[in-house]
Amino acid sequence: MKDELFGKDLVLESERLVLRPLEERDAEDVFEIFSDGEVMRYYDLLPFKSMEEAERQTRFFMQALKNRTMIRWGIVLRENAKLVGTCGLFAFSDDDKKAEMGYELNRNYQRRGIMGEALTLVLDFAFSSSDMNRIEAFIEPPNTASQALAGRLGFVKEGEMRDYELCRGKLIDITLWALLRRDWEIVGK
Repeated sequence: MKDELFGKDLVLESERLVLRPLEERDAEDVFEIFSDGEVMRYYDLLPFKSMEEAERQTRFFMQALKNRTMIRWGIVLRENAKLVGTCGLFAFSDDDKKAEMGYELNRNYQRRGIMGEALTLVLDFAFSSSDMNRIEAFIEPPNTASQALAGRLGFVKEGEMRDYELCRGKLIDITLWALLRRDWEIVGK
């Protein structure tokens, strides 16, 4: 499954967006996204305070792609070539035919359908390019916007895990959302 995904062209396109692997030149836009406290409210990192952190994070995403442990796409607007977010697949399990999905979007570009459009490209890619059967999203309960997005994409909330992880200095609950191939074949058409 994983080899099938990493062996494909990783540039995904829609009418408004180009999703492509991150590059070092993206660090400035990554900083704009990851330094925003509102965007990072439900992320497992604290907001960045320096460009060095953004450069490190960008290199981390690039190295993870090279190591085949994560595909992290930059979400680029066609109209101005600005990188406005990232999304990706990681925690691959070939045995279980599943992966996790994560994403974040520059606050100035939220509520425009951009992330839904980007994730539709990723889900189409994942299910059409491999025998992946399940994609999971772990979402904090107060993150209602992310839960609504997952629901619109066909994900099903499977439950809430109490005190699941240490995040931002405290144990937090997490909701588990999942999308199965058979569900996407209905919803994604």
